[in-house]
Amino acid sequence: MPEGQVTPHPYYPRNLSLPGYRPNRVPLTELLGLFFGLVAIALISTWILAGRFNKRGADRVVICWFVVCGFIHSVLEGYFAANHETIIGGGSYLAEMWKEYGRGDSRYLTSDSFTVCMETITAVVDGPLSFAAAIAHLTGSRHRYPLQLIVSLCQLYGDTLYMCIEWKEGFVHGEYGHPLTFWFYFVFLNLFWIFVPLILIIQAYVALSASPSGDLHKTKKKK
Repeated sequence: MPEGQVTPHPYYPRNLSLPGYRPNRVPLTELLGLFFGLVAIALISTWILAGRFNKRGADRVVICWFVVCGFIHSVLEGYFAANHETIIGGGSYLAEMWKEYGRGDSRYLTSDSFTVCMETITAVVDGPLSFAAAIAHLTGSRHRYPLQLIVSLCQLYGDTLYMCIEWKEGFVHGEYGHPLTFWFYFVFLNLFWIFVPLILIIQAYVALSASPSGDLHKTKKKK
């Protein structure tokens, strides 16, 4: 390519300048297969481990959710937080995953201030706390519901802001209505971190509001 010529890119808005852009070389099916394959391995391994701790039903599902969250927050989003300035020209699997996701939201390729701050907090705070919540549920710790509430509130708040800002800006950072990049990448995948945390917030609130009041009532009766 002649010097000074910009490599065409598939991102939105179409006039977006992305100096140093390097097209993905890994096929889409391989990128998605690797990502969802790793998620499946984390899910299955955690499911088996939780079963050995005699966890059943909802408890087992919650533990799996937090382990997968910890994996995604720490590894995938942690990579973005540390490498957001160079992802556009990167050739690693993680860089190419982000360039593929960027087709649905190009803010990830321009070091957008909100996105970088949100993902950094998610990686540094939500990642470790997700693993802590999973361990707390696995061991039956009394800290399991406070941790569940904190992590879920962080996830719900961050993802709501993330999606609402894009809505407010008119969905200009991706091809609006595209079945893969808009509906699957941007809408479907992100809605997991809206609805699941909302359910877990309600569950944690019910558990926390019921248990301490009962204990306090018993203590007063003894006195």
